[in-house]
Amino acid sequence: MSLEVRRHDNRNRAQPGAVSVRPDAAVEAQSQAFDARLLQSVRQARQKTAQASGSRASAAGGRARLSSASLFDLLRSQEILNYVVEEVLPGLNLDEDIAKLTASMLNEEIESRRDLQRRLMQAQSS
Repeated sequence: MSLEVRRHDNRNRAQPGAVSVRPDAAVEAQSQAFDARLLQSVRQARQKTAQASGSRASAAGGRARLSSASLFDLLRSQEILNYVVEEVLPGLNLDEDIAKLTASMLNEEIESRRDLQRRLMQAQSS
């Protein structure tokens, strides 16, 4: 699905005060330079992460362990989401509709986590 920008661009140029949709060469060059720097910094960050995880893995004897598996517990995440809905969200300066929508989405996430927890418990008990 592509947009026909050129066709509309020619019409816009004919109108007084219209702004061209095509970027200038300088803006294009800045955009490409920014993209190149961003890509370079992402690669460097990945290399550092890979080096750090490699040294940690060798130090742990090749075994990956979690320091605290309870951090990823479904009950804990439900508690956190509940706290956000009940304590944090009302204190934010949000439009009423946005606050309701956000609370609704968070409550749906809480319910899906409860459902997942129920299914996991059923699978473990069988």
